[in-house]
Amino acid sequence: MSNKYNIEENINIIINELNNNSELIIKRFLIGIKNPIDVAIIYINGLVNSDLINRDILNPLMIEIREDLSEILYLSDYLCKKYICISDAQIEEDVRKVVNQIKNGKTVLIINQCKDYILMDTKGGMYRQISDAQNESSVRGPRESFIENFQVNISLIKRRIKDKNLIIEKTVVGKRTKSNVAIVYIKDITDSNIVEYIKERIATIDIDSISASGTLGQLIENHTYSIFPQFYITERVDVIQSNILEGKIAIILEGATQVISAPSLFIDFFQAVEDYYERFIVASFSRIIRLVCAFIVITLPSLYLNAIKYNLEIIPVNFVVPILRSRIGISLSPFFEIILMELVVEVLREGGLRLPNKIGQTLSVVGGIIIGQMAVEAKVVSPDTLLIVGIGAVCTFVIPNYEMTISIRLLRFPMLIICNLFGLLGIVLFWYVIMVHLLSFDSFGIPYISMNPSDMKDIFIRAPVQYLNKRPKDIAAKDKIRQKTSKE
Repeated sequence: MSNKYNIEENINIIINELNNNSELIIKRFLIGIKNPIDVAIIYINGLVNSDLINRDILNPLMIEIREDLSEILYLSDYLCKKYICISDAQIEEDVRKVVNQIKNGKTVLIINQCKDYILMDTKGGMYRQISDAQNESSVRGPRESFIENFQVNISLIKRRIKDKNLIIEKTVVGKRTKSNVAIVYIKDITDSNIVEYIKERIATIDIDSISASGTLGQLIENHTYSIFPQFYITERVDVIQSNILEGKIAIILEGATQVISAPSLFIDFFQAVEDYYERFIVASFSRIIRLVCAFIVITLPSLYLNAIKYNLEIIPVNFVVPILRSRIGISLSPFFEIILMELVVEVLREGGLRLPNKIGQTLSVVGGIIIGQMAVEAKVVSPDTLLIVGIGAVCTFVIPNYEMTISIRLLRFPMLIICNLFGLLGIVLFWYVIMVHLLSFDSFGIPYISMNPSDMKDIFIRAPVQYLNKRPKDIAAKDKIRQKTSKE
């Protein structure tokens, strides 16, 4: 694309590149006295702050210039230094870059018979204000969450991490949307090999648009067919801050309210933000409860099915008679009972998510009570089955990460099928397969389950803060010490 110096030709080039956008604003005017020079500013309406353009660009250029500019050799540089009040103003010769910046909310100044363009940062428009995290609430700790504004999200991280080694590398994904992506990490902590690997994976993305962080994560992950999440997605700024300081990489997508953290370990999905704001005894107890609840969600329905179908003798005598009485008149087998009620719970949960908050909560609670009561009275399911399914449903609420919760919920169904076929042996075999998969699994080259003795202080339990002196060994490749105390 040739860069012509005539102002009309340059304007037409930009118009053609932007496909004659109806929101494109072109303001032509003259600057200087004696021999006025033709200039024009171009921007896209709705992406800019009009007050900023009027005050810091048009007013100085149209009113305050009281000199002859026709003899000035480097006019674009002269205007930037003396008249244009925008703090971020830069000179650009490549019209392709100019067009891309206009799409991002910048304003360009074109000067007749000048090869340079002046790009000015005038981003504006309406954005949602920073608010509490909607899906990751906490009793203690900061309440800031990410929003749809790309620059604001970056500034939230920069405001919390003032390290000179904090690196923010930007790129673009999406052939049509041209969405900005930022890769954020600390240079002297993060493994450079992981950084390069993630950058290469992002560079290979060939897609029209990406509108959500989850989609971006799926495009760069290693194991597409694994049920377990390989990256951590959060809307909380403090979570991303702590992850970056551990040596992980944050990936920010323009327009997304959640940020990706990678690589991620299995235990990361069972750690809540409150774990580091509470005393270590409380935090450790809560973390153990979450892991136990995950085991209950996967295994309890299958253990109940095995006891009813294969090993009734393992049930205490005092419980056998009530269980058998409750099953009188039930036409469905225990397996189909449990599967039916598990599916009903999933339908209610999914329906509650798709409806407005207040209506969704009402649907989940009232719908669950009514359907459960009617199912028992109609002899479709037994009260014991309903109790087992209800316990599993409640336990899923304890797992703090939504992606891991979905994975845990889905594992119940193959476990039930195998247990129905093979009994207790099926349960043992299924857990064996899960453990083999987890131990051989990795997230961007990092083992999914850490077996390093030094990391055990912050895995199944959380040791006192004074003892958490080292960063995770598998993740932090360089500076492994995060604090120095007398306690090890």
